[in-house]
Amino acid sequence: MAEIQSVSGAFTTQKPGAAAARQTTDLFSSATFLQLLGAQMKNQNPLEPMKDTEFLGQMAQFSQLEQVTRLSSGMEAMQVTNQLAQRAALIGRQVTYDRGDGTTATGTVQRLVIDSDTKTMKLTVGGVDIDPTTITRVEAAP
Repeated sequence: MAEIQSVSGAFTTQKPGAAAARQTTDLFSSATFLQLLGAQMKNQNPLEPMKDTEFLGQMAQFSQLEQVTRLSSGMEAMQVTNQLAQRAALIGRQVTYDRGDGTTATGTVQRLVIDSDTKTMKLTVGGVDIDPTTITRVEAAP
């Protein structure tokens, strides 16, 4: 299975059933662009060389792509920081959450746990780690 991660600009190749084994190649790096440009210039028709305007246009397009990639990465980091702040603000508050079996439970948020492997956030409520998206009600702070 292959997927394109729009945030990092990386192409990821993943074999079915092997979630842990991932190979990543950055297709939109400056080095890759320069290699492609060099190959294009080396293999161009000597009777019809690349025009300066075409070269400048390609450079401008690459520059725009690089800036959009950086902006996207910055936005992702800002989103994670925002989620972290929102979820940390729940510590000490009483919440009601869906257990996933059609029932709900209520308890006080004791801590925020971030799994270093999956980079997911969990809240500990009454000794149970829950997904913050399952929260259905939050009581006002005392």
